[in-house]
Amino acid sequence: MTYSIDTLLIDGRRVPAESGEVLTVVNPATGEVFATAPSASRRDAVAAITAARRAFEEGRWPRLSSAERGRLLKRLALAMDRRREELIDLVIKESGFPRAVADRVHLQSSIDFLCDLSDRLLPGLAFTTPLNPHTGISMTGRPQTTQGMVVKEPIGVAALITPFNAAVPLTVHKLGWALAAGCTTVVRPSPYTPLQVLFLADLIEEAGFPPGVVNIITGDLDAGLEMTTHPDVDIISFTGSDAVGRRIMAQAAPTLKKVVLELGGKSANIVFADADLDRAALEVMGNIVSNAGQGCLLLTRTLVEEPVHDELLSKVVALLSTVTVGDPADPATVMGPLISARERDRVEAMIHRGVAEGATLAYGGGRPAGLGRGFFLEPTLFTDVDNSMSIAQQEFFGPVNTVIGFKDDAEAVRIANDSDFGLNAGIFTQDFERAYATAARIRSGTVNINASWGTNPDAPFGGYKQSGLGREGGAYGIAEFLEEKFVSWPVGRL
Repeated sequence: MTYSIDTLLIDGRRVPAESGEVLTVVNPATGEVFATAPSASRRDAVAAITAARRAFEEGRWPRLSSAERGRLLKRLALAMDRRREELIDLVIKESGFPRAVADRVHLQSSIDFLCDLSDRLLPGLAFTTPLNPHTGISMTGRPQTTQGMVVKEPIGVAALITPFNAAVPLTVHKLGWALAAGCTTVVRPSPYTPLQVLFLADLIEEAGFPPGVVNIITGDLDAGLEMTTHPDVDIISFTGSDAVGRRIMAQAAPTLKKVVLELGGKSANIVFADADLDRAALEVMGNIVSNAGQGCLLLTRTLVEEPVHDELLSKVVALLSTVTVGDPADPATVMGPLISARERDRVEAMIHRGVAEGATLAYGGGRPAGLGRGFFLEPTLFTDVDNSMSIAQQEFFGPVNTVIGFKDDAEAVRIANDSDFGLNAGIFTQDFERAYATAARIRSGTVNINASWGTNPDAPFGGYKQSGLGREGGAYGIAEFLEEKFVSWPVGRL
């Protein structure tokens, strides 16, 4: 039996796609179609954008207090918690992530984010800032004293475009920042994972958001093109590949839309000789198997100081040999499949290119035995890698890591920065002064010391270079959806 969600959310109503066409949704663990979803046309996208514009210009959402907006965001969190098992099941079937990951990383983190946003962050934000009086020359040429306020206002209609590898958390985070700022929104998820986001439409309605504040459409290129070009869209927030990010910038340019892009990564993990190698090896393994390597922030280039190169390599290989690859619904599974046959074929082609370039497979490189169905790959580790190789420069977005040796701190920094990307980085050492000095020289939006990822709800997240534009996270994420206006008035003349 095929599961289906057959309506979009436009202007507070559940409506079928105008075209009547559907997306087929494949379970990546079986390779079989298990669901269908509506495929929005450009006219559906226009209807959603029009509803969002009307809700922004005429509705009450942008004029609500931050406390009132926070209450509705909290209701959404509670609705997600009430239906968590249904959402977890969808994440497993649609994305192929193991149950523990679907529960803690995808759902619980989203609920926690909305609660923190509504309980702590929103109440503490200042949307107006008074300025001290200032005496200057007026347009008439006479001295005049003025004072005023800096007012932060929602930028307008936000187009939120989310990827398959974190459909729930990235949709919830983008919605949270945009809605907290007072924007109205149109959401379009990846065609690979429409169901998780369409499921949120029920919860949006249950929470009581006004019509047109959140619109959710699904589809492929046509609907997405309308969202990036329509003059009634004021800001685009996109997470995905650098190639698509460049196209979105070009599409947004004629109307000078603000663009926030969280794109790819080829992040370096520097392991110095004095590091806790057991801990470092565990982190390297985790960066291979987490989400089957489908994560932009994963540390996929492991740079190892030469005296401990072989020791770390053997520890990582030993850990990888214990990883269970298989059915994501099985609690024993550590790593599930890639999202599609196309993505698996692309990663396999990159693995073959790495071998052809002269790198050595230290572990994996093929398809796991006994898994004839689904889009599985072995966790894979390369050694004898030069940073100029394609496998060290191009993003795999699959369960593959490369090990590169270095002689000293200067060479480690040079290799780490020798990349078109700059999203995340790791440093493993017991010498904090050395770690901090190295971190200061790395061109990356985030640098973690003795960890792969530092979780802090107030921290900014974003990249240097081709890893993107703008920042997400905490007040930084809300700020991207705000305009600043200076309102002044005279208080006297000299």
